[in-house]
Amino acid sequence: MPQVNTIAAERRRGRRVLLRIRANVHVMLKGREEMLEVTTLSVNPAGAMLVCPKNLTPQTEFVLEHAATKQTIPCLVVSAAKQVPDGFHVPISFDAPAPNFWKIDFPPEDWKPHDDM
Repeated sequence: MPQVNTIAAERRRGRRVLLRIRANVHVMLKGREEMLEVTTLSVNPAGAMLVCPKNLTPQTEFVLEHAATKQTIPCLVVSAAKQVPDGFHVPISFDAPAPNFWKIDFPPEDWKPHDDM
């Protein structure tokens, strides 16, 4: 299990972009299928940080639906959510990297901000 968190942490250090995108989480909770409306806080080619109305526990599997494109992708909650005033910040990873899921161009992996800013 720690390996998953290490991999997720490595990915987060990469090409994370602060971006709000509406999405839907399709998940089984207490034996019932639920659909939760979420937004992203940040995205990357391998997952995102979601702002979710409910706490999703680590290792929860679900399907994420991009609200604009209706494209879906299987996901996993990679670590404990943090409760915040607007819900829970839930870190997720895709089952496999999907850089085109968010429909944005990510900065190159070697990109660094200029020091003069």
